Amino acid sequence: MSLTHLQVRGLRILRDVRMDPVQGLNLIHGQNGAGKTSLLEAIHLLSTGHSFRTRQLQALLPVGSEALEVVARIMPPDGGEPWPVGLRKSKDKTLLRIRGQTAGTLAELARVLPVQAMHPESHVLISGAPGHRRAFMDWGAFHAHPDFHRQWRRYRHLLEQRNAVLKARGDERLLCAWDAALSEAGEVLDQVRRAHVFELGQILEGLKQALPETRQLTLAYRRGWSAEASLDDVLAHSRPRDRVTGFTQSGPHRAELVFRIDGRAAAQVASRGQQKSVVMLLKLAQCVWMRSHLGTAPVVIIDDLPSELDSGHRDWVLGLLADLGAQVFVTAIEANQVSVQGWDRVKMFHVEHGELGVSH
Repeated sequence: MSLTHLQVRGLRILRDVRMDPVQGLNLIHGQNGAGKTSLLEAIHLLSTGHSFRTRQLQALLPVGSEALEVVARIMPPDGGEPWPVGLRKSKDKTLLRIRGQTAGTLAELARVLPVQAMHPESHVLISGAPGHRRAFMDWGAFHAHPDFHRQWRRYRHLLEQRNAVLKARGDERLLCAWDAALSEAGEVLDQVRRAHVFELGQILEGLKQALPETRQLTLAYRRGWSAEASLDDVLAHSRPRDRVTGFTQSGPHRAELVFRIDGRAAAQVASRGQQKSVVMLLKLAQCVWMRSHLGTAPVVIIDDLPSELDSGHRDWVLGLLADLGAQVFVTAIEANQVSVQGWDRVKMFHVEHGELGVSH
């Protein structure tokens, strides 16, 4: 998928901005505070329903505004006419449209517009809470398996029900019933996640050799309960402890990805620069995976590329994305900070005071 048109209304400084990007490299340059990052936020909103900078709607709205809108046309991977899609987000509701029809869930948008984002806070994938790493796994699992999202929602619902019984000190027979359903859904999530992480690991083995600081990187998957037991057995064994705490302590909701460099936890031994390199590799691995398995690369947004990576790393990343045929949106203060060599199609945009123009 790729964007052929984007219109943003009422997002931070962007009052009403329109752009027609190319299927290639789109370089957005301008001074800090001009609105460059807000354009990338709009693309991320259209794919996920939230910005990569914040989940608070009020932070995205200009003073006095109550809603924002992002509409676009998306070129499907098999060609044909672009699809119209749109999102309107207000305090009370989020309205979604795909091909002229109302969409019921954000998952429908995520499937038609997969996006990978690299930005100054991406290091939380390494140093932040486990939820960041589960979200990273689930991005690939979602696109790998058509039924993953339904099973994930089912599991979350069942988990809430089991926790409610635990907190209410409910009947043991009721708890047993929830356990059977929860373990069934949890085992499915684990299988899909495990398969995807294995494939990512194989891709990483090749990618990491290109960068000296990542050659000793290893990736391990922990599913959230003992590797030697079924989830059903673990839930049954942990019921007394779970009743005391009031929540379920084992299951896919406790899954984790473990990154090590030279056998030690990357979050503890890697510098901020090394963490950026590791995150970059992980994001690129997802792009390579999608290109090889689904026949199309995701849209890639990279905020403030020159401050994130040195020139050698920048050229390597952009070269790989060009080879994948990805549509890429990159921001920088100066256009000459980003090399455009190797790209068949390049378009440059200049942003100033929330206004967008094409530069040459």
